[in-house]
Amino acid sequence: MVDRASTFADDETLALLRTKYIAFAPSLTEILKARDSAGDFFRKVVNQRAEPRHSKQGYYICSPDGTLIKGWMYPRPDDGTMKRYLKEALAAYRSPQQVEALDQTKVDRYANPLLPEGAAVAEVFTKLVDAAWQPTNLERFSLIRGAVGRDRFWITKAERLELAKGALADSLLERMIRFHFVDNTRGVPAMWQKGDLKALQIKTTRQNDTLHVDGTVRLEEADNRRFEAKIEGKIELKGETLTRFDLVVKGSHSARKPDVGEVPKGSATLAIAFALLPAGDDPRIPPLYTWHGDYLKTDKLRVSELRKS
Repeated sequence: MVDRASTFADDETLALLRTKYIAFAPSLTEILKARDSAGDFFRKVVNQRAEPRHSKQGYYICSPDGTLIKGWMYPRPDDGTMKRYLKEALAAYRSPQQVEALDQTKVDRYANPLLPEGAAVAEVFTKLVDAAWQPTNLERFSLIRGAVGRDRFWITKAERLELAKGALADSLLERMIRFHFVDNTRGVPAMWQKGDLKALQIKTTRQNDTLHVDGTVRLEEADNRRFEAKIEGKIELKGETLTRFDLVVKGSHSARKPDVGEVPKGSATLAIAFALLPAGDDPRIPPLYTWHGDYLKTDKLRVSELRKS
């Protein structure tokens, strides 16, 4: 995240990427495993980079035939290296004589999941506030401590129809809680497991076309994370069309294991906001955890047990 925050803050770098390059930002874990032509092409490119060997993260400049022009991971944060490499690659570039088209007849849906038919998409923004940190001399840690995490949230057609009736489906709540009530501000955290959901109270009241949501949630992972928060929101529909999905989750979050680089000292306030994807934004970018088999499941849900009790 510190790479993106520092690299893409430069207007000239952004202009080069927009006008001189075709920019592509895949989910690294999934595309490295993808069994299709896109995965083959990506692996061909990244495997040409010699260092560092421990990770394929970083940046790559390549020609349309998959020839690596430049690949790098450091420095972090960026010190102008990206802009310099972009200019050098342009100055020396010679287009290949022949480029073989990629086979688009087979797509690995594990790496490239499709938005379910009739589903709506919300954006998710995550931020740690009121956090106390250990002293550090590392510039990258100082930069990312205030970072905002981003993700996408899928709302299925069936769940949208339930919202039109004034009800929050159990599957919608469980997906939201397990996969999106996480601190992703400094990296990729583990999702919550079903047993981590210890308590949930949700109340919905309908006023005209607006569904008001109030509730509380408590999540606990043994010997590690804990999140206890209040849930507030307003959801609006015109007929069966979702026109507003504003939800805020805010509460005390703590973690012992530094799965994402480092953790604050003691408890911090974790704030999570959901809002419908603006018109014109590409809805095809999937949520982080769509590769997991439970993401769209609608049976044997822990939320159902807690709501019944």
